[in-house]
Amino acid sequence: VSGACTLGPLYVTTAYERHKNVNRTSDLENLDPRDVADESAFKVGAQYTFATQTTVSALWERTYRSLPSDLQGQNERARPNATWLALTQVLTPKDSISAGWAHASKSTGVLGVHNSAGDPNNFDNSANMYALAWRHAIDKSTTFYVDWAMTDNHADAHYDIGAGGHGVTTDCHDSTPLAAFDPTTGMVTGTGPHCFAGGKPQGVSAGIAYKF
Repeated sequence: VSGACTLGPLYVTTAYERHKNVNRTSDLENLDPRDVADESAFKVGAQYTFATQTTVSALWERTYRSLPSDLQGQNERARPNATWLALTQVLTPKDSISAGWAHASKSTGVLGVHNSAGDPNNFDNSANMYALAWRHAIDKSTTFYVDWAMTDNHADAHYDIGAGGHGVTTDCHDSTPLAAFDPTTGMVTGTGPHCFAGGKPQGVSAGIAYKF
């Protein structure tokens, strides 16, 4: 569910979602059925455009996974704070530049990946992403753009630039067989693909956007 309101140069929005009975039993070696739990997220955001044609945007989000206290050590889906701050400046009637900063705080717990210990008592899986963009309007329907983004993962974080589109994941691409539950044996086979924590993936994208 979401809602939004525009009041002159001010735009505000809020949203909430809930997923019932999300199955993450494969996160635990003993396939504990209590690791099937509800997940939810809440966010609020605002955007304001000044008379100088400067637009400031901000967003705050909290995610939550409902688990018993003894399973919180592996609860990486619960994160108290995630924020986004962006600034866009119109330079000419056809050109604008933008800069953005995203931050994800430490999660409640940690699983650990291929190259991190996953110590629930001592970990840092927070991360920052920085982005820059330039847009040029060719006509009222066509825009040319160039942008750059870099994700700075702390020691136990393994965020990518994005999960699809222009930001195909890069930190989980190896040839290790996918982990899968085998109902004939009651066991999980395969251990991959392996993800690598602490990386700093970055990329540049250029293209043309056309609005019909």
